[in-house]
Amino acid sequence: MNKLAAIQPFAAIDDEGISKALIQRVRDMIPELVARQAETEERTHYAPDTHKAFAEAGFYDIMVPKEFGGLDLDVKTYYQVVMALCEGCPSTGWQYCLGSAHAVTICGMYDLATQRQIFDIDEPFICAVTAKPQGQARRRPDGDWEISGDFNYASGIPYSSHFMSHTIALDADGKPEGVMTFVAPRSEWTMLDDWGGSLGQKGSGSNSVRLDKAHIPAAFVRENTQHFDHRLVPMNEASAHLDNPIYYGGTRSLWMLEPAAMILGMVKGAQAECATLMTTKTNPVPPITLKMDNPDFQRWYGAAAAKIATAEAAFYDACDKWTEDGRKNMLGQRDPADNLEMLSIVISGEVMEICWDAMQLLYRVAGTSPMFDGQRMQRIYRDISTARSHGFNTRFDGLHRDLTSHLLKAS
Repeated sequence: MNKLAAIQPFAAIDDEGISKALIQRVRDMIPELVARQAETEERTHYAPDTHKAFAEAGFYDIMVPKEFGGLDLDVKTYYQVVMALCEGCPSTGWQYCLGSAHAVTICGMYDLATQRQIFDIDEPFICAVTAKPQGQARRRPDGDWEISGDFNYASGIPYSSHFMSHTIALDADGKPEGVMTFVAPRSEWTMLDDWGGSLGQKGSGSNSVRLDKAHIPAAFVRENTQHFDHRLVPMNEASAHLDNPIYYGGTRSLWMLEPAAMILGMVKGAQAECATLMTTKTNPVPPITLKMDNPDFQRWYGAAAAKIATAEAAFYDACDKWTEDGRKNMLGQRDPADNLEMLSIVISGEVMEICWDAMQLLYRVAGTSPMFDGQRMQRIYRDISTARSHGFNTRFDGLHRDLTSHLLKAS
């Protein structure tokens, strides 16, 4: 990533200019990310010099408030960076996204004093998150908490400054009291060397995290979060600097936009690879022509391209709906009957389905030889397949039922 050594700061550029510069910076990286996919998988996470390049480019700062040294931008800019990274190397994009997106969550969960404690670090703020409650927490005599347990699939953890998850709080008799959410600084956890054996996302840095009687300040804990949503802080406690709608949007919906952006980026990478194959490979049966001149390959590639364009348009609409929901919440105008947030979630699910359909068409276009070990198309296919096995896929049936109920009540 040496080409980033001469990157200049964003001084005297407005937000739109910064967004354009960020997107150009990440697109300039794509060829090198493609070239380093094999080593990323072997290492099980992206390289230290890649991490340094991302920090210098400002990627980790996109959704961090300006008060804490961030860029304070918008989700569209952020997810365009995520998509481009996944277009180049799905594992790299997955690790980056699932480590860097959660400054928004922190700002919605904690008051200003706690935010200052969390963001007061001499490195980029990166906070891997796991969703499943694991381990156990006991309250200390001083009111702080002691947490122990192993937390699996902490994507983004190799360069994380913090770790966020959920655990079971125990009362004085050792009986479960409920689920609590916590943030642990790096000093309180250990990353386990247990990643890399999956079918896909081999380089995504999705290692487990171990806490062994970790001391977590009470201010870093939110109790009784079974129905987790980061919109927990009254606006008057943090409104001095949180004047961006992204800090008032919903957590569950934000977390559904993440895989949609990543899978969209992956399939765009497959489309780019197939564009090369169409112009360099021949079809396997007479009349032998370049694939680009064969009607069947033209149809498959064109249908995939149409699906990808549709998915991208729908994804940006979901981002707009999510942002508008956050804006209304920020201004105290959010109507609980409004379905903006729910629509942003279910649209994200549809985006992923459309991308998967497009990938099947692109598999036909690619043929067999590009699917051998070490080939870019095989990696993308493995990575998208693994993304489709992620726990977020279990939520959509319930979300569709919720949407039906919501829409019919509203009518």
